[in-house]
Amino acid sequence: MSEAQWTEQTRQERQFYDGVYHRQDDLTSRLAEPLSVREVYALALLGARRGNLVLDVGSGSGRHAVEIGRRGAVVLAVDIALKGLEQGRALAQLAGQAQQVCNVSMDAHRLALADQSVDLVFGAQVLHHLDCAQAGAEIGRVLRPGGRAVFIENSDRNPVLRWARRHLMGRFGIRRYGSAAEAPLGDAEIGEFCQHMGGSVQVHFPQLCLTVLLARHWLRAAWAMRFFMAVDQQLERWIPALRPWSFLQVLEFEKAPLNNPTGDE
Repeated sequence: MSEAQWTEQTRQERQFYDGVYHRQDDLTSRLAEPLSVREVYALALLGARRGNLVLDVGSGSGRHAVEIGRRGAVVLAVDIALKGLEQGRALAQLAGQAQQVCNVSMDAHRLALADQSVDLVFGAQVLHHLDCAQAGAEIGRVLRPGGRAVFIENSDRNPVLRWARRHLMGRFGIRRYGSAAEAPLGDAEIGEFCQHMGGSVQVHFPQLCLTVLLARHWLRAAWAMRFFMAVDQQLERWIPALRPWSFLQVLEFEKAPLNNPTGDE
């Protein structure tokens, strides 16, 4: 994609998500909302602790930055959505984490950070917005050797969901979330990110997210969310082979240490 195309797409994404964050101003409720199974899993996998500098890419309204700050790490929360950063600052203040979290407007394709300056990287639903080759190179540049990057992401592995996204979203009362530029993350993009970051990747499926999409995109009711989350839990228990068809996944990237620059075993 050309420089002009990326500049225009960045402008459109900022405009779209600033609109989203303008409609999400109840910070007290957001802070009180419990983390999902996948969020708890991803944050535990990240392993942030006191003394770490953690880069939160696409930090949005700052919930994950606050949670990482509560673990004692210093968090640099970056996003292109100015309204999201504004809410992130307010949320950190409300949570008593203003000293731990710094919210900064920054594009993941051009990180204004020194080489090997961060210990860990976190992101939620951000990689599928990015040029994975360029973002992978930048994150690999600023991440210390042997450092870890953990992302909660969507997935295009399920052919049924791919068909539904193409033919049903935005029709028959089925709500479409996200901007027009978004598409689920594919294995090729994960590979690009990994290659340009300079390391290895493990894919985790801590929580099956499949039938619950009916509640999120169609029924949009609290009872439906509870019901279909329970259905997914039973499917996960009785048919473990369905895990790779989950719409959500956790990606664990590890940058090669200095004594193994290629990332080979």
